[in-house]
Amino acid sequence: MGLNVQPLRYRWFWLGSGTVLVALVLIAALAPTGGVPPFALSDKLLHFATFAFLTVWFLGMVEPRLVWRVLVALVLYGLLIEILQRFTPYRSSEAWDLVADVAGVGTGWLLAATSLRGWCGRVEALLAPARDDDGRRR
Repeated sequence: MGLNVQPLRYRWFWLGSGTVLVALVLIAALAPTGGVPPFALSDKLLHFATFAFLTVWFLGMVEPRLVWRVLVALVLYGLLIEILQRFTPYRSSEAWDLVADVAGVGTGWLLAATSLRGWCGRVEALLAPARDDDGRRR
């Protein structure tokens, strides 16, 4: 991809926030729906958007050599959610949900490859105070 990924100053924040996001997705996926059946199309769009977002999030902080690991991990995470939903009495597991997850991962990968790769490094650069040649703040 040819992009030079700068080391992140606040990697702990980005990874920690990503971990919280993954946990929130799992909680939402296993929580009762409140008796309102979701619309099939909107449910698939939600799966798609969630996994596209997670992919862009994590690809924003990893080195290019780790991209495939992130992609595989997110697909396996989507599979884990579907397996856990199968054992949850008030949720159901659907193969189309996993298809939407995989499509979201693919789209997130394309977005990261074209323009969003290393986004958190760019955010850090925008928020960092300007420094002179001696390393002092200006």
